[in-house]
Amino acid sequence: MALIQNTKHENVPALIAKVRVSVPIPQLNSKNLKNEFDYLVTDSMSVQKGSVVQVSFANRIIWGIVYECSHTTEIEQAKLKPILSVSQVPPIDSVSLKFLEQVSEWTMAPFGQVLRMMLCVPNALSKDSPVFGYTVSSSQGHSKQLSKARQKVISWCQSNPPVSASLIAKETGVSSSTINSMLKAGLLEKLEITSELIQNKQSVSFSLRKAIEAASKIKLSEEQALAANKMAADNNRFNVSLLDGVTGSGKTEVYFDVVKRQILEGHQNLILLPEIALTASWVNRFKKWFGFTPYIWHSGISMSHKKRIWREINAGFPAVVVGARSALFLPFSNLGVIVVDEEHDAGYKQEDQVIYHARDMAILRAKHAKCPVILATATPSLESWTNAQLGRYQHIMLENRYGAATMPDIQTIDLRKFRPPSGKWMSALLLAEIEERLKSQQQILLYLNRRGYAPLAVCSDCGVKQSCHQCDSLLVTHRLSNQLRCHQCGIAHPFKNKCQSCEQTDSIQLVGPGVERLAEEVYQLFPEARVSILSSDTLTNPSQMETTIQSIENGEVDIIIGTQMVAKGHHFPKLTCVAVIDGDLGLSGGDLRAGERTYQMLTQVAGRSGREQKAGSVFIQTSEASHPVLQALRSQKRDDYFELELAQRENAHMPPFTRLAALIFSSMNETALAQYVKKLESQKPQFQNVFIYGPAPAPIYQIKGRFRVRFLINVPKQVNIQKIILDWHSRVDMPSIIKRQIDIDPYNFM
Repeated sequence: MALIQNTKHENVPALIAKVRVSVPIPQLNSKNLKNEFDYLVTDSMSVQKGSVVQVSFANRIIWGIVYECSHTTEIEQAKLKPILSVSQVPPIDSVSLKFLEQVSEWTMAPFGQVLRMMLCVPNALSKDSPVFGYTVSSSQGHSKQLSKARQKVISWCQSNPPVSASLIAKETGVSSSTINSMLKAGLLEKLEITSELIQNKQSVSFSLRKAIEAASKIKLSEEQALAANKMAADNNRFNVSLLDGVTGSGKTEVYFDVVKRQILEGHQNLILLPEIALTASWVNRFKKWFGFTPYIWHSGISMSHKKRIWREINAGFPAVVVGARSALFLPFSNLGVIVVDEEHDAGYKQEDQVIYHARDMAILRAKHAKCPVILATATPSLESWTNAQLGRYQHIMLENRYGAATMPDIQTIDLRKFRPPSGKWMSALLLAEIEERLKSQQQILLYLNRRGYAPLAVCSDCGVKQSCHQCDSLLVTHRLSNQLRCHQCGIAHPFKNKCQSCEQTDSIQLVGPGVERLAEEVYQLFPEARVSILSSDTLTNPSQMETTIQSIENGEVDIIIGTQMVAKGHHFPKLTCVAVIDGDLGLSGGDLRAGERTYQMLTQVAGRSGREQKAGSVFIQTSEASHPVLQALRSQKRDDYFELELAQRENAHMPPFTRLAALIFSSMNETALAQYVKKLESQKPQFQNVFIYGPAPAPIYQIKGRFRVRFLINVPKQVNIQKIILDWHSRVDMPSIIKRQIDIDPYNFM
């Protein structure tokens, strides 16, 4: 697109730019749904669609994006604010802009809030301080009297672009004083340069190719190669592949092969992982395959590193980005493939600000970019599995573990028959198995998806459960930090063994186990064993996680005790025994996906066992051994369970056969909230097969002091649920003291 430039002449219409600003103006009850405002393009300023500009808005200086330019004489120039500056970065491409629009439309989040996710690195948008490089002076004579060091510098600079003095010194092996003296003598000259002069797309592409060629060649099995070839056959158009393979089948290497082909063609590639914790061990596998380190993108990356990634991605540089869900909003302009690893994982659902599911938005992004998307998993979400069964997705199966590894044997331990002693959590059968594995120098994983020491603290005198003062949530005891914590709002108090209600001391009883309490039992029973706890409370940053995972892989740990953090993506060669301490946890409750999630999580946990030559075993302690989820796990008949679950969903008119939207209204003022939702209720739309349930108190009625009321909408899949919500809520003005959350396709019903 050609640049549009304003020039100052009499009787020439003013050039106006429609700028969408990165400010969250609510869609509902607003006439300006696009956050679009007119600004004057000043003299000699060049802009086009996608230009990133700085403007004054509501007494603030903010960034926005130009969506349209036009000349007009109808608007008085004096009434318009001018664009303050145009960013030096290339304009955001139209594909990315259309993607942002559709994310806003689908999630019903303000466009400015969605735009803010893309313009998330302000220092990448601002103009850099001048960068200087050194090159051979055009006026210097080629004297034969030059020292060998100076001759070496002259020769190197003649065949390379201008770079910093420190880089020249490093490449030629001379001192920085030599460079400075050559500058003073007129042999070198100093030029202002940009990063593009030092490093361009072609050189980056060449270096990535060379790294791949030099990397160790990992041979795919026949089954893996067939799967990779099937997906690579549709490399240059939009399509969705469900890469569905048993745990340990080598799905990662299969999609690595597809990504490698795209890199060799000079494309950008995005690989999404559900959690930061997965990146450490994953990156090591990537390096072995590709010979270089991918760009890593998540909240823990420094802003200077993010600046470089953002700029290179926006400029279309070939790259592989691996990251959390926010990486989806980088300004890709040359996408070759998107991979969503562990596509079933609930961690892809963002629950605040812009509420979206990264898997679904990845498919949308790939559709706009006209590139393939790969959904990789051992336990597909029912939505993806159904789409594959209906032929909407290409279904690619990996039915065998890689190499000599075999699937583990899965057994249940009925706790009604083999009850642990009072105050203990492991049955005699499980203890005997652990002892046997320790004697054979094999690793054991004890899985319990409960953080802390005990999930419930209750007063033995008055019977009051210790709870959070600003949430309808029980306080969890954390013995390692000696705290009572709320896992909803994060507030923590020192544990004083004093009832918050009757103030009786030494009356608090701790009920139930968390991973810390389980570890206490392990220390008592197996004092010689080397134990490691994997929990978000004990491993608080990626470097700690990487160190711990490395020690497990090296065989320096005998017993691993972990929450869901340990269940996904890890490959522990010596791990042959997995024990689920509470297999019933998560099966009960009103969550639509309780059974599906439990099946997925337990399958992933079980998949950590026996991934090398030694056979693996899995033991699930349960009081409900006949539950369909546990029966499916034991028999390893996944598809039978999926069919049963889908039949129940269809009978209940629930997803994936219908569509849901949850609307949660919250306020510190309970009375005002009740009055507002009563007005909304009176304006409920009436359509056939459109059901609006509520208002009702949310399952967790109060969080962070805010009272919460929920509506749940259930509609046929072909109905435009967003339009129903928009029309309904435009009828009733919402007071400013009330906050509204709209969750299309909710995963969390709290």
